[in-house]
Amino acid sequence: MCIPLTFFIDGCGNDRLDVDVSTISIPEVNILRLEQDVFKLDTNDIKGSTIKLEKKYGHFYSGYFSVLLNNGGIKDSSYSYRIKQFISDRDMKGTFNDCEKEFPATDELKKDLTQSFKYFNYYFPNKPLPKVVTMITGFNYPVVTIDSTIGIGLDMYLGSNNKYYKWLTFPRYKTMFMNKENIVPDAIHSWMLSEFPYTMNKSDFLSDITYMGKILYLTDALLPSIPDTLKIHYSKTQMEYCHQNEFNVWSYFAAQKLIYTTNQSEIMKFTSDGPFTSAFSKDAPPLIGYWIGWQIVRQYMKNNPNITLEDLMNETDAQKILTKAKYKPTK
Repeated sequence: MCIPLTFFIDGCGNDRLDVDVSTISIPEVNILRLEQDVFKLDTNDIKGSTIKLEKKYGHFYSGYFSVLLNNGGIKDSSYSYRIKQFISDRDMKGTFNDCEKEFPATDELKKDLTQSFKYFNYYFPNKPLPKVVTMITGFNYPVVTIDSTIGIGLDMYLGSNNKYYKWLTFPRYKTMFMNKENIVPDAIHSWMLSEFPYTMNKSDFLSDITYMGKILYLTDALLPSIPDTLKIHYSKTQMEYCHQNEFNVWSYFAAQKLIYTTNQSEIMKFTSDGPFTSAFSKDAPPLIGYWIGWQIVRQYMKNNPNITLEDLMNETDAQKILTKAKYKPTK
């Protein structure tokens, strides 16, 4: 049964993504709680505790401390001081407590990711599945993929009205998507970007939006029951704008000769995050170029049923995708 338009799941009725994965068998998804291990670390034995963390998390831990926390390396002479400073900081301890309250368990997260991993295994049976780690990043990163591990920054999903977001003056267009329901779509999106890096044969606007359209189509396949609004960080009103103005937006790109432009400043006007796309109006959502790319890829897959997801991700010619999609939005 199709979900009503108000939920804006364009892939509704697309039988090719309506697949049964109930018989797919994958290794159990275990979610490691790095933030708990770090904040319960024995500060009287930093060296021994760090060895245990390295053994448990592999290279992810060293990357977490040096890159995500930007606190130098674990071999750095100041490491012991820095890790103690981090876990004793009042605001970081408060953040950890908030994470413990909001995420006392990860059963639902495990359930949702397991389902998505099954879909991935169905479409890409020869590709390995990632590990999953939760963490606190000092409000820097929602999701990262390092060393075949999806790292989820729980401090970036504490709820739109969390006090720390207000103190840090995060903009509303950001905080409205810093909720529990955004974790899985954000995690899948980040993972797909890592799993399928940019390989398009050109660096023009069409190639850029088509590549992201492919990534977003993968989220359709791995998250078939998730609303489109969560996949691209749009409000329902913003999504409605896209549906109502798809013809006008595409016509503008064509009239302004933007489709094949390689001018990065022009491309960024329609592919950068923000409160809106200023080239159109304050009602036009950001990333609207990527939304168009998404519709092109959806049309391509709909009109070419013999093309598999693996074929799609291996296709590097955006013009070929556009032509075979026969993409012509109507008024």
